[in-house]
Amino acid sequence: MPHTQNAQPMQRNLGSSFLCNNLSKTSALRRLSSQSFSRLGLILGFALAAASTACAQVAPPVGPYGFVLNATFRIPSLHGGAAILGLMNFDGAGNVSGTYNVEFGSGGAGQPASIAGSFTGTYSSNPDGTGAVSIALDDGDNLTLVMVIDDRGRGLQLAVTSWCTGPDCGLFGAVVSGVGEIGSAHPVHQGFLNGSYGLQMTKSAPTPATGLEVCSFDGAGNVTVSGTFVEPGPSVSSGTLQGTYAVNPDGTGTITIPPQDGSPGIHQFAFVISDGNRGLLVLQLHRAGDGVLYGTGKIQ
Repeated sequence: MPHTQNAQPMQRNLGSSFLCNNLSKTSALRRLSSQSFSRLGLILGFALAAASTACAQVAPPVGPYGFVLNATFRIPSLHGGAAILGLMNFDGAGNVSGTYNVEFGSGGAGQPASIAGSFTGTYSSNPDGTGAVSIALDDGDNLTLVMVIDDRGRGLQLAVTSWCTGPDCGLFGAVVSGVGEIGSAHPVHQGFLNGSYGLQMTKSAPTPATGLEVCSFDGAGNVTVSGTFVEPGPSVSSGTLQGTYAVNPDGTGTITIPPQDGSPGIHQFAFVISDGNRGLLVLQLHRAGDGVLYGTGKIQ
């Protein structure tokens, strides 16, 4: 019996010691777990901050970008509006050069005009994807544009902030804006433009209108244009025309549609192949009607 009496306190002591040891271990585990979660939180925080910083770093444009700009004026003599189609080549070191077509439309006191040429200039960009471009056209005009880089560096949103003709600088009561799309990074050929493209054509001044078209290129210089043109009224017309096209090594080119099916005169368009060969930027040249007609499209 003495052994039985001594066993109970011993069991109680052992149980108490076991409980204390386990409580101590549990407390230590909790502290360790808390510290681990704290460290994990810090690591994740640093990772998210680094990812956020990386996402904010938008690379400047490099290589060719097609662009199209539309201008609307409040000056009566320029109510026909204007549009610019071109190709900018960014060299990655702050210099830009390229070619352009400018169309001034009829509809005001001024006469329609078509101007084609080349330009040189400079550009800069910020880590958030904003930037600026300054170009000097070979006709003596100088333009300054602001830009926002989008579509993971494949696109540009553009707006003109200054247009100087000789010593006179300003926008002359105009708003000029548009888009740019990455072009082709290698020389192209006629067969490079092969397939059907859906286009939306816009005429913003002096009378608004829009056209939805499908341009089908056969890869051998022939094109079929089918679509519907909508003007105020509404006045709706549709049809299909046949023509030819030519492509330059830099991805620019022209479409020529001869008179046919009640469509008088020759219709000619300048284009820039964009987004590899998935996009198309278009401007009508020497337009007989009022205003200017320009548009964008994607391969179907």
